[in-house]
Amino acid sequence: MSDIHIGAFRQPELKDLVTKAFDLAIGKCMDEDVDFVIMSGDIFDSNIPDLSSVRKATGRIREAREKGIRFYVVYGSHDYSPNHASVVDVLESAGLLTKVDQGHTKEGKLELDFVADKTGAKICGISGKKLSLDRAEYASLDRQRLESESGFKIFAFHGAIDELKPQSLSEMESMPVSYLPAGFDYYAGGHVHSHSSRDLPGRKNIVYPGPLFATDFRDLEPLAKGAESGFYIVDFEEEVSRITFNPTKVCDVLGLEYSADGKDARRTRLDLSELARSSDVEGKVVLLRVHGELSEGSTSDIGFTLIRKELASRGSICVLPNLSQFTSKSLLSLPGPPKAPNQTEREFFSQRIGSVKSPEHRLNGESGTELSLELLKSLREERKENETKGDYQERTEKAGIGVLGLDGDL
Repeated sequence: MSDIHIGAFRQPELKDLVTKAFDLAIGKCMDEDVDFVIMSGDIFDSNIPDLSSVRKATGRIREAREKGIRFYVVYGSHDYSPNHASVVDVLESAGLLTKVDQGHTKEGKLELDFVADKTGAKICGISGKKLSLDRAEYASLDRQRLESESGFKIFAFHGAIDELKPQSLSEMESMPVSYLPAGFDYYAGGHVHSHSSRDLPGRKNIVYPGPLFATDFRDLEPLAKGAESGFYIVDFEEEVSRITFNPTKVCDVLGLEYSADGKDARRTRLDLSELARSSDVEGKVVLLRVHGELSEGSTSDIGFTLIRKELASRGSICVLPNLSQFTSKSLLSLPGPPKAPNQTEREFFSQRIGSVKSPEHRLNGESGTELSLELLKSLREERKENETKGDYQERTEKAGIGVLGLDGDL
């Protein structure tokens, strides 16, 4: 399993569904009496997630450990921090998890160490890191040593593969499959938020399980269209004999879409109210996408708060609106319809980065834009429950230093 993102979402209802999906997955593993579980990164939504979610997840892992199930993990970019310990490290210190990204550099080559499971499987891997810092590890990997190792071998990693990347994720950073050592029996992938199992020349069973539930609106939309989220159970002896996808459905997701194009604000408000009253939303997460240009009135005249309350009164679990393509003629002086915040931020940094001239390649062009976005993300991390102001300031400073790749204290 991968991309669990425990602690994701601000809405308590959705945060609980992420935890519930994990609970279901571990329960299924115990029911099926699996020997071990591989988590291929982004186990948590941040390297210091909210502790209530951690407590619930840790309890479930401990329960499975008591039944003899082992857990092997690599970091994802959300788990990773360059300058302080992650909760993943804490769980490893407690004996609940084993990281399989351990190795050492010898004569300029990265030599990964295999972790031997009781089944005889040999597991190693490379963790995902922010800003694709893990690419250097793939470039220096001693492939010959890994490929010559005998036995049943598993490679765990967190990153997209060029040859397997879905069209919908065409802008996602990825690497060629040649970065992966050849000849392994199974490749446990993470980072791509959709499930697939594929073979490529020299590398069979490259498997992406996708998230157990979702982490944002984009993940929820496929679920509203019938897609499934979950994890894989793999049967093997000397080789893989079966790969079975196991859905972890925790609720229904309903997508409601409305075009306001050519309608005035009053008509749109009435139509949306009727849509809320006539839709079967009980026990469902509702995605409300409104688009188009109002012929008269303002988007603020619609009263989306009342519409959300109407949906909640009819039993919806949570309502997530998407209004990024909703505008009115009164806003025609703007350069286009409102954009999603992350798109606006990316465009802003992309425009401004051109004025930066630095001998450091990572501060220029697209890499400079990515660095800026990562720095912004680290600086707006919210203060954790029971975290003192001083601790919060120190953590934020360290996060910024880590993103910038600087040593020492401010």
